[in-house]
Amino acid sequence: HCRSQVKSPPHAADVSAILKVCEDLGEKLDFDLFWSEWREYLSDIAFLAQNTQFKHGTNAYSANWGRFKISDSRRLKWLLRHLLAFGDLAVHLKDPGNIDTETGGDRLREHLRCLGIHKKLVYHRLRDTLGILTNGIHNGTVNFAKDLGWKPLLFFAQGVVYLAPNDSETPNSSELKEFIWNQMSGALGSRMLSGEIGFKRDGKGLKVAPQTLELFSAAELIPQIPNIIAVRVNNGKDPATPKRLEKLSLSESDKIFLSQGADIRADRIAECIFLIQKEFFFDSPKYINWMLNALEIQDKISPEETQIQSGGVNYGWYQAAAYYIAKNPTLKPEDVTEKLNQWAERLVIWASNNNLLPEHHSPIREIFYSYLTYYLEVKGWETEHTPFTHELAVYNDAKTKAAKQPICSLSSGEFQSEDQMDSVVLFKPQQYSNKNSLGGRQIKRGISKIWALEMLLRQAFWEVPAGKLEEQQPIFLYIFPAYVYSPQTAVAIKLLVNDLKRVNLWDVRKKWLEAGMKHSGLQSVTWLLDKPELGRFERDKYATEELPFMGMNHTTTLGKTLTDAWIQPAFIALMLPMLLGVKVIATTSSVPLYNNDSDFKESVIVDGPAGFWNLLGLSTSLRIQDLSSAMQRFLVACSLHLDTRSSPPDSKWQDLIKTVREVNTNVLNIFALANEGLRRDKKERPSNEEVQRYWHYAQVWVETEPKKNQHELVKLEGRYLMKLMEKLVREYCAFYQANLSESSHTILLPISKALEVILAVPQELDEEDLILQTSGQIKDAIQRQEVYKRPIIMDKSVDIATRELRELTAIHTFITTCVKELFFGLYKGDRALLQENRNRIKSGAEFTYRWLALPEKSSKSES
Repeated sequence: HCRSQVKSPPHAADVSAILKVCEDLGEKLDFDLFWSEWREYLSDIAFLAQNTQFKHGTNAYSANWGRFKISDSRRLKWLLRHLLAFGDLAVHLKDPGNIDTETGGDRLREHLRCLGIHKKLVYHRLRDTLGILTNGIHNGTVNFAKDLGWKPLLFFAQGVVYLAPNDSETPNSSELKEFIWNQMSGALGSRMLSGEIGFKRDGKGLKVAPQTLELFSAAELIPQIPNIIAVRVNNGKDPATPKRLEKLSLSESDKIFLSQGADIRADRIAECIFLIQKEFFFDSPKYINWMLNALEIQDKISPEETQIQSGGVNYGWYQAAAYYIAKNPTLKPEDVTEKLNQWAERLVIWASNNNLLPEHHSPIREIFYSYLTYYLEVKGWETEHTPFTHELAVYNDAKTKAAKQPICSLSSGEFQSEDQMDSVVLFKPQQYSNKNSLGGRQIKRGISKIWALEMLLRQAFWEVPAGKLEEQQPIFLYIFPAYVYSPQTAVAIKLLVNDLKRVNLWDVRKKWLEAGMKHSGLQSVTWLLDKPELGRFERDKYATEELPFMGMNHTTTLGKTLTDAWIQPAFIALMLPMLLGVKVIATTSSVPLYNNDSDFKESVIVDGPAGFWNLLGLSTSLRIQDLSSAMQRFLVACSLHLDTRSSPPDSKWQDLIKTVREVNTNVLNIFALANEGLRRDKKERPSNEEVQRYWHYAQVWVETEPKKNQHELVKLEGRYLMKLMEKLVREYCAFYQANLSESSHTILLPISKALEVILAVPQELDEEDLILQTSGQIKDAIQRQEVYKRPIIMDKSVDIATRELRELTAIHTFITTCVKELFFGLYKGDRALLQENRNRIKSGAEFTYRWLALPEKSSKSES
């Protein structure tokens, strides 16, 4: 701290001041929440704070610090001091590899030696960040390292630093790659075989993702297809078989007979048979005959009839399936699934014996191994990098007319790509590829095998179907460590990512107001789900034992506007760094903007937010010191909107931009909106609590206003308007005071009359004449009021002539402020501008009057 402030380090004589600083910081950091007796250890805390670093400027003499609570000085001066020094060095590491490339690594080892920890520091790191896939690689490496006796110590977004036995060996790269692949493929495979991912059904039937075919051999997948068909083919109210039969040239008697079996049962049989044929047997006559025999209709349907197709849709197998169901009408859907399972098991045995199954090949496995070779680094391994010439060659080949494989639109071209299948990607494939050059071939966007894995993992662990996520306007949240994660912090981030509930801003507003508009109230917001939400996906976004190195979450909305989509992620992005000391990026991009936290310095980056964000005057890149004012400004806007424009339970976030625009134009619109809300709720006047709340909204708003540049007039700032309102009301309260129970018209009589006269008098009237004429009319209006509303006249301690003179002087002072500061100063003598702001001024004046009349304000004035 002293070095950053260019000050000399404190001396022994400064101990009392240091104790005071530590106590203030402890209170500011709310030590009481987790350590009630911390003040008893104040000397110990201060000693460790000044002596954490073993450098010049320390003060390690016990006599200078008084009595310590920790009686064993060895624990204080040796164990705790070296532990803190280790932590102080660790948080300044930017990368796991720094333990070998920076001097900080040597100093960490020295502290370990002093602590008597006879272990070495090792690390792994991944030079890429995609999301769930890269988190899975990290967790797979951590799990593999456990068997080697490596204990994770420091977590980064891109890797881990471990404590390892001095005699531990470097992990075998082939074994580690196989271990990670088995974990990743196992997580995907279980969900693929349950039908959750890797398949998509459209008007042409069920489609299989290429990755599914690469993860499983034909012998493994065929027996599972009937159960997948049962999960995915559920169009019982609108079966496809009747429509398919209409396309065939059938006799009238055949139509009548087949109609008895033209339902969902036939759909499942036909789609199962055709899917297996298309993916594994490729129109093999032997397969066709085998299936007809299994259905026991080989004498009724010929092999040629089963292969009738049009536009990529098979019609023949629907005829065969309808015939089978019509022949066996008592079969239930579950009976059909059981039959299909029996046929599939027999089919695999028969096809294997006759060598009809295609040889299994897994390009995705090979590419994943290559990815690990180029990107995963473990201490002791030889580092390999992707050859640039290879990447350039792939890119150039993709640009030629003869190219068959499109280049990946989500990454570089270093790994093999394929077409964006709608069973893989979460967005609509080829959605942005409608612009083609004249005379050129159609542009196709591809996806690499690595990104295809990431997309399938997101389907598996998120509650999103393939190809439809964009319809829900997702905003992605990428959470990075601000420094490093300790194991405990990593677990906390995991819980948050898994269970972060849909934030209820009504609840946020309530907690914030209860805490007096302070951030501490947000700690009591219910952040985590009490129990899993019902639905198809009820698992954690990450497996229970896994940790999010770069935490990922996403929000969706049922609303139709961009504001609906952004309101919750904007709040979460502002809140998480304040709650957990992390860095957060909120963006519409499904691809992380950065690979690790050292790539950007800001605590919050909001990429392409809705319009309300810029109207709030907030930067899209916020440092830690900017978060408090940004959060306050955001909460004022949201709370004001909920108070004045919502219709519970509908928040009407689509109108938030109107609220922000109005308040940003003029802070007095806070009070104008408050009056609109009161009229909507059919209230004659605001309660004391409402007066105080809206007044504090305005105060927080002007306190967090972005700094104006030097060319802008100070009088346009909200601070000036609020001070002017208070000055005007205090000046007219000197000669006129109405009861709070009376109407707004009665309370605002002086300022309403003043504005009326200023707007009505001829323009050629000079400033002094305008003041005198307006003062005279105000005097006449006041004289017609009850005497108890005229505090100066009510003062019987002086004679009536003196009282009337004082009242006239007070009126003149008030009108002078109205004319000089309000009319000519703020509005430049422009009557049209004054007329436009007339109702805002009156709303602001009324709330100011009621705020000044609150009991606590009255007692302060009297004192």
